[in-house]
Amino acid sequence: MKNDHAAGASKSLKKTTKAIMKFLKDEGDRPQNGLRDFLHDKLGDFAVKWYRRGFNRGHKESGKQCDGGKVPSTLRYDATREFFTNDERTVHLKSALKKKRSKR
Repeated sequence: MKNDHAAGASKSLKKTTKAIMKFLKDEGDRPQNGLRDFLHDKLGDFAVKWYRRGFNRGHKESGKQCDGGKVPSTLRYDATREFFTNDERTVHLKSALKKKRSKR
């Protein structure tokens, strides 16, 4: 006899994992066992992606606000953060501003 609650939980984990992998453009296979751990790993990947986007956006916005050119054109930083519960990662961040073209 199959446990309906376990089947529903498994189906929910599979749907959530599939949606996150689609967003991350990850074409890899999902495991048959250990879905919860796999999902936690993908949530960490998702958090890292958004952290990178925020770092880049902050650099670009700072560059727009400073007319005097006091913002470096390239920023590099190694950040160690806990992106998901008990999942500490070091992310190598790099952001480069586009060079402004001179008007002729």
